[in-house]
Amino acid sequence: MCTIGVVFEGKKINTFKQCDLIPITEFNEPDVRQGINGVTHYTAMTRQGSDGIWAGVNDAGVAFVAADSYTTTAANYAASSEDVEALFAAYETSIRSYTNAEEAANSLADFYRTMGKSKPFPAPDISLITGWTDAEKTQPVAIFIEYMPNPFNQESVRIIRRTEGHFVSTNNFRLQPDSVNYPANHSTYLRLQRAELLLQLEPNHDGIKAMLCDQYYGKNELSICRETAYPGIEFHTQASALFSADVNDEVVSEYQINGNPKTNPLVVFTGS
Repeated sequence: MCTIGVVFEGKKINTFKQCDLIPITEFNEPDVRQGINGVTHYTAMTRQGSDGIWAGVNDAGVAFVAADSYTTTAANYAASSEDVEALFAAYETSIRSYTNAEEAANSLADFYRTMGKSKPFPAPDISLITGWTDAEKTQPVAIFIEYMPNPFNQESVRIIRRTEGHFVSTNNFRLQPDSVNYPANHSTYLRLQRAELLLQLEPNHDGIKAMLCDQYYGKNELSICRETAYPGIEFHTQASALFSADVNDEVVSEYQINGNPKTNPLVVFTGS
């Protein structure tokens, strides 16, 4: 489970992810990698056991984050380790190969539909690409993608575009069918409602940092900043990322790993 989102603040785009997992996972320090197609370099957020990224941003200000999607039909979907590896590679391609956010989002949507080999990705997913759609950086955008493989009478890829304000997602679909219902997973709905409220009150960089530390429902998996007395059994926050990109080509990455932002505050990554 995760909380992801974006806040437009003047000429700056703030993109964030709170990464919550059940297994105790070792997260790596950010890694600067070489890009292609006009991308000079990008910051890759990774964890042990996977070469793929869980979040990242490039020097053009295109950022990527994602969240698992929980559905009422989860038992119908299974992704192999090869499928998941391919998905994480597609995530990375979105910031390694594109300076245009629209093109980056299209590449990820195309992957969901065909995986590059005429078969759809076999499991639901939620992702978010942010950045600009023009070289002059006059057209900021956040492209929120919900993917559902082969839904009945539905588009498998559905998109919300935002160009101002803020947008938050947890782990329930808004657009696609079969979203997990409240009794089965009320945490995703409680966290979404709380995050939206906090960002309505303070829709800026500082508001995001405060929201990521929020424990309104206590030190448990119902809060945005999740702690647990049962590690390895319940979800708890293990990493966070906040990318701030502006029209002057300045990109600042803040992060914390192997903890939560309330007890392990975000720091600025200075490696890029």
